[in-house]
Amino acid sequence: MKKLKNMLMGLYPMTVGSIILIMIMFSIFVQLIGYVAFTSSFSKEYEESVSRVNELCLDYMDGYDIKKFLKYTQEDLEKMYAFTSFVQYEEWCEEKGEELDKELYLKGSVYGSSKELLSTICNTMNMSVIYAIIPDSDYKNYTCIFNCVNDDSGYEPWELGRRVETPEEYYDAYRNIYEKDSKIEIVKRYNNLGSGRPHITGLSPLKNEDGNIVGILCVQRYTDELELTIRTFIQGTSALSVIAIIIILVLESIFLKKQVIKPIDIMAKEAKRFAEGSETDVTPVQGSLSADICKVNEISSLAESISIMETDTIKRIEHISAMTMDKQRIESDLNLASKIQMGMLPQKDQLLDDYKEFDIAASMRTAKEVGGDFYDFFMVDDTHLAILIADVSDKGFAAAFFMAISKTLIKARARLGGSAADIIEYVDGLISEKNPQGMFVTVWFGIIDIRSGHMDICNAGHDYPAIMQSGGDYKVEKMPHGPAVGFIPGAKHVGYEADLKPGDRIFLYTDGLNEAKRSDGERYGIERMLKVLNSNKNLSNEMMIEKISDEVKIFAGDEPQFDDMTILSFTYNG
Repeated sequence: MKKLKNMLMGLYPMTVGSIILIMIMFSIFVQLIGYVAFTSSFSKEYEESVSRVNELCLDYMDGYDIKKFLKYTQEDLEKMYAFTSFVQYEEWCEEKGEELDKELYLKGSVYGSSKELLSTICNTMNMSVIYAIIPDSDYKNYTCIFNCVNDDSGYEPWELGRRVETPEEYYDAYRNIYEKDSKIEIVKRYNNLGSGRPHITGLSPLKNEDGNIVGILCVQRYTDELELTIRTFIQGTSALSVIAIIIILVLESIFLKKQVIKPIDIMAKEAKRFAEGSETDVTPVQGSLSADICKVNEISSLAESISIMETDTIKRIEHISAMTMDKQRIESDLNLASKIQMGMLPQKDQLLDDYKEFDIAASMRTAKEVGGDFYDFFMVDDTHLAILIADVSDKGFAAAFFMAISKTLIKARARLGGSAADIIEYVDGLISEKNPQGMFVTVWFGIIDIRSGHMDICNAGHDYPAIMQSGGDYKVEKMPHGPAVGFIPGAKHVGYEADLKPGDRIFLYTDGLNEAKRSDGERYGIERMLKVLNSNKNLSNEMMIEKISDEVKIFAGDEPQFDDMTILSFTYNG
């Protein structure tokens, strides 16, 4: 018994058993989804088919009072329709000595042609029966006017005037048509049909030329094919699932045996050999392990061997250069992260080569190796340019990671279209879903029609931009704005619109510019920024950014930069 238990607790049987269980659960899940989707799709197709046939029949039937047919017998009406012309009918009356009834002839012609058309539609569109009825006021019974059956349906057509008891499933449908002015009702009957076959019926009101409801047109279709298709689907998917499980199980078993079980066995033996071997081997194994770490035999054996290796080896190791190595690794990682972050920022060269309607330049100077500020500009489509600048609430790696996520989400969502506010609100929702650290990012985001200069803007808690219009001075425009992205879950973001004329400019920045300080604690401020902008408003975007960056450096002096500083300058050429 103990030997059997050890075998069952091995890595191989436990892994294979888990795979089998997961595959079975996955198969059931997929089949359930497939069944629901498949059934829903087919049911919808059946509903649409009877609805389409209803519309087709109504095009011919609407506008006529079918109650008038009840004045005559079906035999009389069909006899009138048998005449090829009214002249033939007159000749027959003279020959038989019958009184000429013009109204009967007209009603017979309409009745016969209508019934023939409905029969043709019924057979052509593969419906089981198409019939027109007049329900009683309590809907419990109805009078049959037309009854056109499919040749393969097995139904016997009812005669004009036949009285029939209404099945309970139809009460609500009749009531909705007569009392709630419903245009189409769908009734499904799959159970409790006695000798009948399961079917679906589409019902529509028949109206006279005054628009009053005089009856109901019913189009019925058998659902045997639907049930057969669903049953075939279930059987087929079940068979495929079993085959797939067997194939995957065989392949996975071979893989586990060769690539997992055997290597772990070798590592366990090698680890034990190393622990009991030469004292000159000082390769450390960190951590505390024991045989109780896992009940899987192979892994517990490996853990026990590594534990012995730790005890012997760690005693020989003192004051290694781990901190130095870690520092070098971190510096290398920071350098790489900085390069990656800068590489994520857009390059304007190709964009400006393709579009002459605008000019743009931007720069970012981080306080640490990596930062949380970012900017972006890209074409949403051939005629709309998106520009944005943002500031994450933290610095360093966390801010850089948050920055990369935010930038990617905004760009990806913008490519799908929508207003600036819709885009920011969507990204806000995604970020707020999983934001355990409570980080947020302020964003100024605008979409510019480069043909007309029309701007759609959303400001999510960011600094107000400085705008120069009609050759005047730069001014800080205080427009509506909402909270920062990720700051208030579920917050609504407002947008606003503006129009640019050729020569108008926009200057965007993060608070690292206006909050830069010197040794006495004084901040650079908005007023200094506007003064530099207005003194140099004829400079190109690149020169403008370089100029104001130099001014901030001169102002701060030897005071170290404590916040990221990002600048974007845009000119609309028209």
